[in-house]
Amino acid sequence: MNFGRVLSETLKALRDSDVPAIVVGGVAIAAHGVVRGTQDLDLAISSADADAAVAALESLGFETIRRTAGFSNHSRPGTTERVDLLFVAGSTAEALFARARPQVLFDSDSVPIVDPEHLVAMKLFALKQNPTRQGIDLEDVRALLLKGLVDRPTVLHYLDRYELAEYRRALGFDA
Repeated sequence: MNFGRVLSETLKALRDSDVPAIVVGGVAIAAHGVVRGTQDLDLAISSADADAAVAALESLGFETIRRTAGFSNHSRPGTTERVDLLFVAGSTAEALFARARPQVLFDSDSVPIVDPEHLVAMKLFALKQNPTRQGIDLEDVRALLLKGLVDRPTVLHYLDRYELAEYRRALGFDA
């Protein structure tokens, strides 16, 4: 997948629809200097903009694979292009958008990237929802922690918040 082209095209369609978006997921992990593969582009948007965002992606030829109250998955037929949207609301959305920082990715214009603390929260929340993601999400959290982009008390806070004490040892904390 050509991430630069898909990112640019997707963000333009969202902007044209007045839908702010923040890069999250594997591309955000890479933007924070952690090297790992990813096969999709993940964006966070306000829940209030979900319908407009899905319509914007569909106008680009993406088909909606799945949609729930919390996320939607989209792929462009005949390609490897996939975009996932995470819908956030309330104070979480406000904090997420307020703390996102612009960064140049893939030779594109500057795009908003989720901050490391919210990225850890998102990764651990995803792990809580789907424990089969342990290999990806725990490694991302560990990498952000080891790079000093997020501190130990923050990670512990989210482990406690999402009742994930069983992963403390895997992340280098006492069990």
